[in-house]
Amino acid sequence: MIGNEFRNALRSGKTVYGTLISSTSPKLFDTTVSMGLDFIFLCNEHVLYNQDSLGWMCRAYKAAGLNPVVRILSPDPYLATQALDAGAGAILVPYVEDIEDVYDLIGAVKYRPLKGKKLKKLLYGEEKPTDELKAYLKNHNRNNTLLINIESQAGAANLDEFLAIQTFDGPGVDGIVLGPHDLSVSYEMPEKYRSEEFLKLSCEIITKARARGVAAGGHNGARGNLDLLATWAKAGANIILNSSDMFLFADRLQDEMNVIRQIKGEKASSAQESISI
Repeated sequence: MIGNEFRNALRSGKTVYGTLISSTSPKLFDTTVSMGLDFIFLCNEHVLYNQDSLGWMCRAYKAAGLNPVVRILSPDPYLATQALDAGAGAILVPYVEDIEDVYDLIGAVKYRPLKGKKLKKLLYGEEKPTDELKAYLKNHNRNNTLLINIESQAGAANLDEFLAIQTFDGPGVDGIVLGPHDLSVSYEMPEKYRSEEFLKLSCEIITKARARGVAAGGHNGARGNLDLLATWAKAGANIILNSSDMFLFADRLQDEMNVIRQIKGEKASSAQESISI
């Protein structure tokens, strides 16, 4: 499910499924493709891919029918266009808080290659595009999807404004993705993912977006958080972004090693490194 098909699926409320891939090993490619996923998440914020690796991963997974969702380092329109040039099918932007950033990012993803003053005038309605320009931009960017991370109090407070922005080809923002680690810290309940307060907060954000017809979900970006993803799914999330290759590897390896430890009469290991992505 790539390009326009992926974007249209989000807009129609269809559920899409993916996971974070941090390994650049070509051997992981065939296994990932066989899992029946709709997209793969490449986190260029917290994972150190080099540009060559990011480029081949985007293009290889896209060729296999999995949309590459690339999270850029910051809410920077130039980083967004750079990731699109690398082969990204969707851009995920971290820690979005300001409406001006959202306009800039919509411009980068939905109006490229326009830049500068001309772009600003079109974005803010100060100038209307000709029919020819409108048709060109719509076709040129038909396969691009924009997702934003809601990870702070300010981002949650401004959500209605973000979702209200329209382009000549539909919503400017195609979906929102919760970042539970940063969101919980911003609300001063760090990593209390199972608390009543956090579950209520995160589900309300998802419900609000879905009520506006905008795709929503979250990345349960730490080990042992499948129940959090399940709670979001019950609240209506249709972007299901589960774990990562390294966390799933750690969970499975620990479980299997504990089977052997018990056979040997040894204590099971419950060690978990406190890493969130």
